[in-house]
Amino acid sequence: MAKDAGILIQNVMELLEKEPDGLEFAEIVEQLSRVQDVGSERGVRNLLNRLAKEGKLIRRKGWSTKPGAQPYIYCHPKTQPRQLEIPGIKEYRIYTKTEFEIGELNQEERQQQQKAVSVLESIASGHLHQEFYARAIIEAAPKLAAENPVELVVGMARWVVDDLNTLATEIERKLKRGAVDESKKMAVKLDSQLGWAKRYFQEFWKLYDRVEELPGILELPSQAKRFRLYGETAKLDEKKAREQLKKRIFGDRLIQEQLLPTDLHKSAAGTDASVADLFLEHTAGSFIPPDPVIVPCSAAALVTNSKNGFPDEYQDFDIFPDKLREYDDHTAAVNGLVLSATLARNFVEESNLQHTRKAAMDLRQYLQDFRIATKQADWRPMGDSPELGTKNRPKLIMRDGRIFPLVHRLRDYETGGLYGQIVRSEIEIFQQVFHNTLLGSGLDTVYGAAVKNPGMSWLAPLVFWYLYSNQSPVDGRVAVSNAEEVYQYPFADTAVSHLLFLGVAKNASNFSPERLFITCRVLRRFSDIALEGEEMSPIISQGDEIRRVRENNLKDWKEFIEQHIAKKRKHYQLNNLDIDDYESFIYLCSKVGVSMCYAAPTSAYEFLSRNSSVSAHFLLPRLEVAINMERLGSDREHEQECLDGLLSWLAAGHIELDRSHTQSGFDTGNPEHSLPILVPDVIVRAHEAATFTRDKLGEEVQDKIRALIAELRKRLEKGTLRR
Repeated sequence: MAKDAGILIQNVMELLEKEPDGLEFAEIVEQLSRVQDVGSERGVRNLLNRLAKEGKLIRRKGWSTKPGAQPYIYCHPKTQPRQLEIPGIKEYRIYTKTEFEIGELNQEERQQQQKAVSVLESIASGHLHQEFYARAIIEAAPKLAAENPVELVVGMARWVVDDLNTLATEIERKLKRGAVDESKKMAVKLDSQLGWAKRYFQEFWKLYDRVEELPGILELPSQAKRFRLYGETAKLDEKKAREQLKKRIFGDRLIQEQLLPTDLHKSAAGTDASVADLFLEHTAGSFIPPDPVIVPCSAAALVTNSKNGFPDEYQDFDIFPDKLREYDDHTAAVNGLVLSATLARNFVEESNLQHTRKAAMDLRQYLQDFRIATKQADWRPMGDSPELGTKNRPKLIMRDGRIFPLVHRLRDYETGGLYGQIVRSEIEIFQQVFHNTLLGSGLDTVYGAAVKNPGMSWLAPLVFWYLYSNQSPVDGRVAVSNAEEVYQYPFADTAVSHLLFLGVAKNASNFSPERLFITCRVLRRFSDIALEGEEMSPIISQGDEIRRVRENNLKDWKEFIEQHIAKKRKHYQLNNLDIDDYESFIYLCSKVGVSMCYAAPTSAYEFLSRNSSVSAHFLLPRLEVAINMERLGSDREHEQECLDGLLSWLAAGHIELDRSHTQSGFDTGNPEHSLPILVPDVIVRAHEAATFTRDKLGEEVQDKIRALIAELRKRLEKGTLRR
């Protein structure tokens, strides 16, 4: 029996070591049963609890939106970040921003990233000859790099229109021949491809559809059946498409090499955020499992170029227990300071606690950005810094995660209760950060971001369409032979951009940190992601006529929102907000955009371009920089100046391979062939600060957390904070 128990323990430990997110009891029993007889479930549960008590396993409560008690999750200690030991906390779980990003990915994007990791790991293992997709991209890269991106998108849109119309015609032909079942399957396929085309071309590239009598750029039937019942077809106005795309795409090559200045910044700051679920200890004898007290928090890291050649590092945190005393429970939640699960369930109308946590976390990070932009950050030196601190106001701020708010829809902004208040606070402070970085007299701070897990790929579909339309061969075989591989492109931008740069690097001769590979840049407005459904292409009614909103016109956006409010009230959709409450939202729609691209120093590819069989592959984040749309209208160089301000930090050597905290949900667990992501160094430093898992944080932060716990317990005793 002792031998069997030993084997069971060994199997449990090996199983959990492969599961960084841990497993529930039922999942452990199910997987163990496949390899051995586990005996009674009660015996297994007792064994797991004993191992947890002995410290050989970690047992924590999972997160569930289902009714009933939260399930326990069992984890191997090696897979978990080391948490601070703080008296008063029963359990302590930190959710990083990367985890939120991964959770936001739709199934399609998740599968593409999984395939990308699998392909690149195979390359790193020396099996390049088996990977036709990757080889096709690498081999096509030199020619593809020189293509005009506007013409590529127009050509792809033209192909999609022809493909959709051809499929609709084929469905009609099948029906006339009586092949009903086959035509139904084809109609399902047509609906799916229509949905993809709308998301990619209309939502992302803003090749807008027809609205009533206003003609569109790319007009698509709403459903497959409308081709047959109403004689509708897909249509593209190529002239208007080019005009629109020239406003959205910067650069006349898909990929270029650019020499960047390295002396634009003496320092740069990175910011990150996380959410800590604190399970407070109960009094002795209590058997009621506590709901978590949710504490969103953010942190920042400052990297400065010192005279000795080694960068000095500083950190700043936003744990302010003293501020809790200034607020009642509800106001503290609205300001993103602390949130009890019960309070959220009472005040969040759609009971979407996950979105509330996300909005509160984002609010804290924007407040951290604001503190840096307005010189309020309290920078504390790390290590052997020669200074006791610095009052530096860096001219470059980079976020871990995208620039735009995580919760950004107009419908979220208008929601009642606590959730809506947090979202409006998030939007308002984002507007203030933008104003204090890109607007106003003497303000020239570059506001950028590194997005490790982009929610949508814009480069990959274009590349796979190019491979398909050109029938690009690998070893005499067409790599992308099926049109469906364009609609369901195999993997995501984070890998495709890397493969393109690698292909260009194979023909390069000048490798240096100052010279960067850069894709064309793509512009997105805040309004692009804030509006949805029928309002995605905003229009204004003027008497009996309608017209489209002029995107940079503040008065047009105000008029649009006024008509939006009137429409909701006409249909008895209660809305307690008036036009003045939309001030921040209107401001962002008219003035704020981001320019995004993929970039990496050519020096990162020097060795890899000569030997692809080594474990030297990596993924690339999407780089973003905030753009003043009002200024861009008269100064086309504004976008280039902002982007150069961000890329110059990379060119100065401030870039690292982050192996610990990126796309962990897609790693296969093989440390030899792990796939890091290449990010600015301040992003890594900010992530370390925000997770509270490094020795660097020291006693000061622990003291603040203890003070926070003391304040929370005091409120519980007074009954002002609900469990």
